[in-house]
Order: sequence, then C-alpha cells, then structure tokens
Amino acid sequence: MSTPDHAARVSAAHPPGAAVAPGSPEAPGLGPLPERIAEALLAHPAVAALSGGPFGTLATYLPGRRLPGIVLGDAGEPDRIAVVLRFGAPVTATAAELRRIVAGASGNRRVDVTVTDLELPSSETSHDR
Repeated sequence: MSTPDHAARVSAAHPPGAAVAPGSPEAPGLGPLPERIAEALLAHPAVAALSGGPFGTLATYLPGRRLPGIVLGDAGEPDRIAVVLRFGAPVTATAAELRRIVAGASGNRRVDVTVTDLELPSSETSHDR
C-alpha cells in the first residue's frame, strides 16, 4: 500500500521528466519484453517490417518512444501484432509461426496476427512508376 511518505520518496528519487533507461526497473510500462518480441519478429525471413496498422494505433508505448506493431494484452486479452510480409511468403503459415514466437515470449496463448501489407521486390515496383 502506498503512503504519502512513500510517494514523496519515489517522486524525489525520480522527478517528473527525469530520463529513465528503457527496461530499467524504474521505467513505466512493459520494459524490454516488447523489444525482444520485435527483434524476434523482425528476424523472421518473411517479415519485412512491423506495422502500426491503418491508423498507427497498434503500438506499445515505451519510455521516450513508440514501438509499432506490438500490443501485449492484459490478463484475458490476446496479444496483437501487425506485420508487413515479404511478397511470396505463405501468409497463413507465416502467421502461425509468428503466433508461436509471440506466445513463447509472452506466455499468452492467444495472439492475433494482422498482415497489413506485402513488400514487393524492388524490381517489380520500379517499372510501375
């Protein structure tokens, strides 16, 4: 239970606006887990990028920045990811692989995967212009 004395000590130790390193125990939010998930997703050969979705709302807010494409659900809610896949990747199979990556890292059995776009090879996009 928080007491006024405890709150005063906490605010004196970390005044508003003071920089706190991402992943620090004092940092608000989720710490390094979303960053580890992002690294694992981006390491997958079929993933071209993470995506914030059509309006950029699918993101995790970390100290000093947004991490698009990842939202870790609260208890009972699914984790959600949004990705851009490379052209030619099998969408259903890749989504299942990404779901396993996120579930393994977060411990959540429910993971919603959204593919927001496909990245075409550069040779295919250059002649369309």
